[in-house]
Amino acid sequence: MRGTIRVVAGIAAAAFGVLAATMVGAAPALAMNPCDSDNPPDYCYEMPPPPPPAPLSPANLVATSVLQTSVTLQWTDRAVGETGYRIQRTVSGVTSTLPELAADSTGFTDTGAPAGRYIDYYVSAKACNLDGGCSYSTAAHIAVSTHQQPANPTGGLTSSYLYGSTYYWSGWTIDWDTTAPLQVAVISDGVLQRSYTASGTATIGVEHTGYGDNHGYSVTATKSSVKGNHTLCLVAYNVGGGVDTNLLCIPYTTPGPPSAASNLRLTNTGTSIVISFTDNANDETGFWLQRSTDNGASWLSVGSQYAPISGSGGTGTATDYSSPAPGTQYRILMINASGNTPSAAITV
Repeated sequence: MRGTIRVVAGIAAAAFGVLAATMVGAAPALAMNPCDSDNPPDYCYEMPPPPPPAPLSPANLVATSVLQTSVTLQWTDRAVGETGYRIQRTVSGVTSTLPELAADSTGFTDTGAPAGRYIDYYVSAKACNLDGGCSYSTAAHIAVSTHQQPANPTGGLTSSYLYGSTYYWSGWTIDWDTTAPLQVAVISDGVLQRSYTASGTATIGVEHTGYGDNHGYSVTATKSSVKGNHTLCLVAYNVGGGVDTNLLCIPYTTPGPPSAASNLRLTNTGTSIVISFTDNANDETGFWLQRSTDNGASWLSVGSQYAPISGSGGTGTATDYSSPAPGTQYRILMINASGNTPSAAITV
C-alpha cells in the first residue's frame, strides 16, 4: 500500500512539472503582445495595418482648356479600387495640393491658377485603408502656360490679296481676357470704313485650348481714290484691360495727275514770250507750254516738252519764241502717267 502511494505521488509530481514547464514556455509569448490581455498596460500600442498596394497611374493627361486664371485637366482613369485622386500644382518651385477628387474621377478644373505663369500639374491615384494608410500611384505630369492678365488682342493673317482697289483679308483674332468673338474694324486714314464680328471658323482651338475655333474673320478693305499717301488698318477691339491692336496696317499711294502750276508771270521780250511759274507737283514727268488764240476754246502746245522740275515749290520757265497778237493766252500743262493738269491762263 505504501509503495502504491509513492508511485501515485511520483506521477502527480511529474504531471505538475510538465504543466509548470508548459506555462513557463508560454509566458514569453504573452509578454510580447500585452495589448491582447483584458487589462493592457498604459504603454500598449497596436501597429496599424500596411496601406493597400499603389493603384495604376492615370493615363493620357491633357489640358483641355488653358485660360488666364483657369486650367482644365482631363485623363484616363486606369486605377482599380482607388479611393480618390490627388492634384498638385507647382509654380516657381512651390507645390500646392489642391482639393482631392473622388474615385473614378477623369477631370479637374483649377479655377485658382495664377495668370501669366508657367505651371506644372501632377495627378496621382490614391488608395487608402480605414486606418488612414494611403499609397499613391506614380504621378502623371503636364506643364502649361497661362496668359497674362489683362491682355491686348492678338491674331494671325491666313490670306491677303489685292483685286483692283480692294484688299481681301482673312485670319483670326483673340483677346485672352475673354473666350467670346472680338469686333474687328477696317480703318482708312484714321476713319472707320466698316466693322465685323470675328466669329468665323479658325482652327486655333488646339493651340489655344479653351478659347474655341470661333474667332475667324474675312473682311474687305477698299483703297482711297484720292491721290496721295494712305494707310489701311485692320483693328481688333480690346475687351477688358489693355488696348486695341492693329492686326495689319498697309501703307499705299494712290496715283493721280500732277498738281497744277500756279503764280504764272509773263514777260514779253519783243521777240519772245517768257512764262515763269511755281511748280506745285513732285510727280510730273514733264510739262508743256500751251497757247490759245480763241480765248481758251482750243490749245496748242508750243515747242517741245520740258523736263520735270525736281521736287515741288520751285520756279519753272517756258518760252514761246514768237510775237503773239494781243489777247493770246498761255498756260502750263503738267503731265504724268495718270493724266494732265492745266494751270490757270495768263493773257498777253
